[in-house]
Amino acid sequence: MGKLTTVELDDDIVEYISLSIKKGRFRHLKEFVNYCLKLATIYTIDEWDVDKGMFYIHPCRVTLIPSDALSSLMKYIPEKSRSEAIEAVSSCLKPRLRFFRLSPKNPEHLPKILELLTLHGLGRFTLHDNENIEVSYPVLPSEIVKELLESLLEVKIEILEATKAAYIFRILK
Repeated sequence: MGKLTTVELDDDIVEYISLSIKKGRFRHLKEFVNYCLKLATIYTIDEWDVDKGMFYIHPCRVTLIPSDALSSLMKYIPEKSRSEAIEAVSSCLKPRLRFFRLSPKNPEHLPKILELLTLHGLGRFTLHDNENIEVSYPVLPSEIVKELLESLLEVKIEILEATKAAYIFRILK
């Protein structure tokens, strides 16, 4: 089941939670706390050193920058160096797959792998009909997302559509 516990919260935190509930983001305190604890587990927050500004998700350091700045930076990566950049991103995500015991070879794990990509801030990844992947709110160019998906999922993918708001990929069988 679960564990019942009591925790004393600072007033400013209670205000923030109450405001989130009033806005309809959460229904009640329990939902808010469970959501926060899920994120703390996924992002290994217990390993963070907030005082030093060092945040890690296993082997990768987390840095927050605006998505439009990231897109601008990506334009400066020469075509020949793009594979190295994609491999660097993949090398951060592959240990997360192992941590959650997710295998790209198992078709049942595909939705969970896409959820993990979403939780890592690369966009909202959604699987349709077990063969099309939609990426809404992407932060990386479509070609890079395609290569990243191919690397992580160990499949070949084709781009069906790429707009500023969303990309649609088909998994080739």
